[in-house]
Order: sequence, then C-alpha cells, then structure tokens
Amino acid sequence: MYNAKNRQQSLASGRGYLVSDHEQLATLGTTSGYCAVLVFALYINSSAVVALYSHPNRLWLVCPLIFYWISRLWLLAHRGQINEDPVVFAFTDRVSYVIGALVAVFFLSAI
Repeated sequence: MYNAKNRQQSLASGRGYLVSDHEQLATLGTTSGYCAVLVFALYINSSAVVALYSHPNRLWLVCPLIFYWISRLWLLAHRGQINEDPVVFAFTDRVSYVIGALVAVFFLSAI
C-alpha cells in the first residue's frame, strides 16, 4: 500500500480499496490480527483443547509469537518495506519461517 502511495497511484492494484485508505486498513488489520490471538487464547481455555492435547499449556507460547509476527508485519508495511502482497512477503521472510517453525514445535510438543 505504501509502495503504491510512493508511486503516486490512487488505486492499489488488484485490491478493492484506494491507496488513501491506508490508515483505516492498518487499523483494521492490526485489530483483526490481535483479535485472532485473543480467539486462539479463548480456544486454549476451551474444554476441547484438553481432549486434543496432552500438554495444552504449551500452546500459550504461540500467542506472543503470533502477536509479535502480526505487529512486525504491520510495522514493516507502515515503513513501506512490504510490497502490496503480504502473503508473498510471509513466504520470503526468514523471520516468518522461524516463527512458523517455533509455532509448529509448540503445537507438536503440546500433543
């Protein structure tokens, strides 16, 4: 979004919003991401988790990782260091791979 703004485009290519919507989108994106962490925390507290995992408390270690990843993603986007496609960024970013690997380790250790 910020790269499109730097190129002085009014439309973000392939998106249903304007470049001028960047502040609203950043607010909605970070809020949605943090709500996802909250939903995951509520899931960890559910009775279904106890039935599925031997060590469900280990899943709590995933929450700060995801919180960090979402915060980092939006911070880099705000700085203009992410092109318009965050999925492509996530698949090419080393930190995303490390966080993904740690999340997998915590899930496997919880089983």
